Amino acid sequence: MSHATAFGDAEISSLYHSSEERVTSLIGILLYDGFSLLGAGTLAEALHIANELQLSGLSKSVKYSVRLVSARGGAIACSSSVCVWTERLGGQRFQGFDALYIAGGTGVTRAATDEGLIEVLRIACSQSRVVSSLGNGDVLLSAAGVSRRAWASVERGAWNPGASKSGPSTERGDALINSLALVKRDLGYDAATAVADRLASCNDQHLPIMLSTIGTTTLAEKAQESARWLERNCGRAISVGDAARTVAMSERNFLRLFKREMGLTPSQYLLRARLDLSCELLAKSDLPIDKIARRTGLTNGERFSKVFRKQFLMSPTEYRSRKKSGDAA
Repeated sequence: MSHATAFGDAEISSLYHSSEERVTSLIGILLYDGFSLLGAGTLAEALHIANELQLSGLSKSVKYSVRLVSARGGAIACSSSVCVWTERLGGQRFQGFDALYIAGGTGVTRAATDEGLIEVLRIACSQSRVVSSLGNGDVLLSAAGVSRRAWASVERGAWNPGASKSGPSTERGDALINSLALVKRDLGYDAATAVADRLASCNDQHLPIMLSTIGTTTLAEKAQESARWLERNCGRAISVGDAARTVAMSERNFLRLFKREMGLTPSQYLLRARLDLSCELLAKSDLPIDKIARRTGLTNGERFSKVFRKQFLMSPTEYRSRKKSGDAA
């Protein structure tokens, strides 16, 4: 007996937040017999997590409502024979979406010969703001004569370059890229990072670089994104080369671009970020100087004190004393 499972509706009840507080973004995932559950499930789960995080304290600006759709509606079997319930694509309710994703899977070639599916897909794509595919789902887009319109500027297959286009790693990677691009665009980098942290596995060690690259297209945006990356990671032992790799540039070109756009070299910018963080820790904590030095990437107390005195003409201890006495006054 086949059991249809309803999954992936990332819509969160408005019990706690009124509709005036959040905009609903309608997300469609097109399924067909033989689709990959991994890709569709990863995308739906990522957006469900984004909704949960907003309820727990992040910005409350967008509620993702994920709808599983198919050409005719009803139960659709994935490649592993698990059935999910779908709604019919087309008609008045589900024709256009804020974003429409085409699932990949072993059944995509057969689905591409379904004239009814191709026709409703063509119409839905023309009325959706963004259209993208997971894994080999672009076979359906090609059959419908539709180009891929998406804001995820990461190259296809970037998640796992060695994987085949229809492989599970690519399907999961495409789902992560698309969902994180959407969350980053709507809610910002921190929200996308929080979602990624909930979904990441031990194989996702290049996720921070991918997140920095998603949605970053112009040279100015690359410089600004790398500056934010330096700020977020200033407490770690990082290098200019690491920062250059986050935006997929050679170190030489990155140095030139960063200085032109930010007015400082990457090393100067990193030092400023470290000193800003150290000032905050000195003023708001009682951590020893050596520990602050380690937490801000300045190695040890001796080096930290030397750099700090050169910048502020006083020692870290003097700075802390002045801040604390000023606060007391």
